[in-house]
Amino acid sequence: MLNKQENLNNLYEGKVKGTFQVTSIPNIRLLENMGLRAGTQVTIQNRYSLGGPVLLRIEEAYSIALGKDIAKQISIREII
Repeated sequence: MLNKQENLNNLYEGKVKGTFQVTSIPNIRLLENMGLRAGTQVTIQNRYSLGGPVLLRIEEAYSIALGKDIAKQISIREII
Protein backbone atom coordinates (compact mmCIF):
# COMPACT_ATOMS: atom_id res chain seq x y z
CA MET A 1 0.00 0.00 0.00
CA LEU A 2 1.27 3.48 -0.89
CA ASN A 3 1.58 6.22 1.66
CA LYS A 4 0.28 9.71 0.91
CA GLN A 5 3.71 10.98 -0.16
CA GLU A 6 4.12 8.42 -2.93
CA ASN A 7 2.65 9.17 -6.32
CA LEU A 8 1.88 6.73 -9.14
CA ASN A 9 2.04 8.09 -12.68
CA ASN A 10 3.10 7.12 -16.12
CA LEU A 11 6.51 8.16 -17.32
CA TYR A 12 5.20 10.71 -19.80
CA GLU A 13 3.34 12.62 -17.08
CA GLY A 14 6.18 12.62 -14.53
CA LYS A 15 7.73 15.95 -13.68
CA VAL A 16 10.90 17.05 -15.44
CA LYS A 17 13.98 16.75 -13.18
CA GLY A 18 12.02 14.33 -10.97
CA THR A 19 13.49 10.99 -9.92
CA PHE A 20 11.27 7.93 -10.10
CA GLN A 21 11.27 4.19 -9.65
CA VAL A 22 9.79 2.19 -12.51
CA THR A 23 6.96 -0.02 -11.23
CA SER A 24 5.93 -1.72 -14.49
CA ILE A 25 6.79 -1.69 -18.17
CA PRO A 26 5.03 -3.01 -21.27
CA ASN A 27 6.18 -6.33 -22.69
CA ILE A 28 8.72 -4.81 -25.09
CA ARG A 29 12.02 -6.66 -25.01
CA LEU A 30 13.99 -3.65 -26.27
CA LEU A 31 13.16 -1.72 -23.08
CA GLU A 32 14.70 -4.45 -20.95
CA ASN A 33 17.72 -4.61 -23.25
CA MET A 34 18.20 -0.86 -22.67
CA GLY A 35 18.18 -1.46 -18.91
CA LEU A 36 14.64 -0.26 -18.22
CA ARG A 37 13.00 -2.76 -15.85
CA ALA A 38 10.67 -2.69 -12.86
CA GLY A 39 12.69 -1.32 -9.95
CA THR A 40 15.01 0.78 -12.12
CA GLN A 41 15.61 4.37 -10.99
CA VAL A 42 15.14 7.00 -13.70
CA THR A 43 15.33 10.78 -13.84
CA ILE A 44 13.28 12.66 -16.42
CA GLN A 45 15.75 15.08 -17.98
CA ASN A 46 13.42 16.66 -20.53
CA ARG A 47 10.03 16.23 -22.14
CA TYR A 48 9.88 17.73 -25.60
CA SER A 49 6.85 19.72 -26.69
CA LEU A 50 4.10 18.76 -29.10
CA GLY A 51 4.02 15.12 -28.02
CA GLY A 52 7.73 14.63 -28.55
CA PRO A 53 9.94 12.14 -26.74
CA VAL A 54 10.94 11.99 -23.09
CA LEU A 55 14.66 12.07 -22.33
CA LEU A 56 15.57 9.81 -19.38
CA ARG A 57 18.66 9.23 -17.30
CA ILE A 58 18.76 5.57 -16.24
CA GLU A 59 20.44 4.67 -12.93
CA GLU A 60 22.76 7.70 -13.28
CA ALA A 61 24.57 5.75 -15.99
CA TYR A 62 23.27 6.78 -19.41
CA SER A 63 20.44 8.58 -21.19
CA ILE A 64 17.77 7.33 -23.59
CA ALA A 65 14.81 8.93 -25.35
CA LEU A 66 11.40 7.26 -25.43
CA GLY A 67 8.44 8.22 -27.58
CA LYS A 68 5.23 9.44 -25.97
CA ASP A 69 3.24 6.27 -26.72
CA ILE A 70 5.81 4.02 -25.01
CA ALA A 71 6.41 6.42 -22.10
CA LYS A 72 2.68 6.47 -21.32
CA GLN A 73 2.75 2.68 -20.86
CA ILE A 74 5.50 2.76 -18.21
CA SER A 75 4.28 3.12 -14.62
CA ILE A 76 6.43 5.01 -12.14
CA ARG A 77 6.49 6.03 -8.49
CA GLU A 78 8.22 9.24 -7.40
CA ILE A 79 11.20 8.84 -5.10
CA ILE A 80 10.98 11.38 -2.32
